[in-house]
Amino acid sequence: MGKISAVITTISGEEKYLASCISSVKALVDEIVIVDMSDGSEISKISKKFNAKVFKHDFVNYVEPVRNFGVSKAIGDWILILDPDEEIPKSLIEKLKQISLDINVDYVRIPRRNIVFGKALRHSRWWPDFNIRFFRKGKVSWNEIIHAVPMTEGNGIDLEAKDEYAITHHHYESIDQFIERMNRYTSVQAKLKSKDYKFKSLDLVTKPGAEFLSRFFAG
Repeated sequence: MGKISAVITTISGEEKYLASCISSVKALVDEIVIVDMSDGSEISKISKKFNAKVFKHDFVNYVEPVRNFGVSKAIGDWILILDPDEEIPKSLIEKLKQISLDINVDYVRIPRRNIVFGKALRHSRWWPDFNIRFFRKGKVSWNEIIHAVPMTEGNGIDLEAKDEYAITHHHYESIDQFIERMNRYTSVQAKLKSKDYKFKSLDLVTKPGAEFLSRFFAG
C-alpha cells in the first residue's frame, strides 16, 4: 500500500472541530496536511499537537483552489480530502486501505451523512451526497468554480450508501450559521458568474425555488 495523505483546509472558527477530524484519520494516513486560512494561531497549535504539517494560505471564500494547493504539498500516493467539520468511521478506514491496493481504481466517491441541526438528513440531495474525496495523486483536481464537481482522470468507483462507509459532516448547527454560509457562497457565485451570465427576472423565482424544493421535498 502506498502512502496516504490527508488534506484538510481550515478557516477561523473551525478550531472546535479540528481535533476530532484529525483523530478520525490517524489510523489511515501517513501524513496530515493542514492548509490554514485563519487569522489566528489556534488552528496551528492544534495541528502541531498531532504532528500535522501546516501551510498558511490567504483567505478565499471558497475551498476549491485551496484544496489544489494542499494536494500539491502532500507527499502521499493517495489523497484523502476532508473539511475540519467532517470525520470518518473505522469501517471506512479499513475500506479505503483495501481500495488503495487496487491498481484498477483511481478515485472514490464516498457517501456523506449531513448532520443539520443535530439530525442526520436522509432524503433529497442530503443523502447519500456522494463526494470524490479519496484518489491517487494527480488523478483529481478542482477548477476555480465554487462547489464545482472535481475534474478526474482514470477509473472511479462509488462506495455503498451505508453509514459504515460514510463521512460524517457536522453541517449546520444553527440558523445563524446557515444564513452566514449562504450569504458567503451566494456572494462568491455572483462574482464568478457576473461575466457570462445574463439575468432573467424569472430566475428570481425559478432558481431559489428549485434549490429549496430539491433539498427539502424531493424524494
